[in-house]
Amino acid sequence: MLELNAVIFDMDGLMIDTEPVGKMLVKTSHEKFGYEITEEMFYHLIGTNEKTSKAYYHSVFGEDYPYQKIKDYRDQLRKEYFNSHPLEVKKGLYDLLEDLKKKNIKMAVASSTRFERVLSNLKSIKVDHYFDAIIGGDQIQHGKPAPDIFLKAVELLGVSKEDALVLEDSKNGILAAHAGNIPVICIPDLIHHSKDILDLTVGCYDSLDQLIDVIVKKDDKA
Repeated sequence: MLELNAVIFDMDGLMIDTEPVGKMLVKTSHEKFGYEITEEMFYHLIGTNEKTSKAYYHSVFGEDYPYQKIKDYRDQLRKEYFNSHPLEVKKGLYDLLEDLKKKNIKMAVASSTRFERVLSNLKSIKVDHYFDAIIGGDQIQHGKPAPDIFLKAVELLGVSKEDALVLEDSKNGILAAHAGNIPVICIPDLIHHSKDILDLTVGCYDSLDQLIDVIVKKDDKA
């Protein structure tokens, strides 16, 4: 059992099944401008915010890399795709949110995606009302794997790091939680991580609903 007062959710790949689409959009938008994105590069980028990903792209492709042009094209492709494809919710999300709500455990979303899109996505799948705090990647100085976004979530929730739990699918998210000394559980999505990454977690589960019997409110334990 994990005795907690708060749970902090990542969004893409954890709550919403957006990573396969994201991978396709990244590859397609770069091919349009003559750039190739390898599997290793995509793995490195999962979970990062725009500032961090921009720096990474420039480090790989050089200062002449047209970041804004490719980003604008990718955003156009994303809009077209989701206009005709509803967001797919990850298995067990609704059940876990209801369970945590009944247990009076505080909840936050801490996503590398910019805040406006995070809020729009949460409203689209009708879960925004569950969360006491919502933070986007454009609202913090340093993105994952830096711990800033999770430390901000803990601050906004008014809980200690020891009484919080981060739920993540990405390597960068796990590294960020670990760097902030906040316990983290991995729910893998596209990537199954190496042992050295999984060793940084307090557990790894196949789906969110498996956590229902694992998490209890700290104050409720006899």
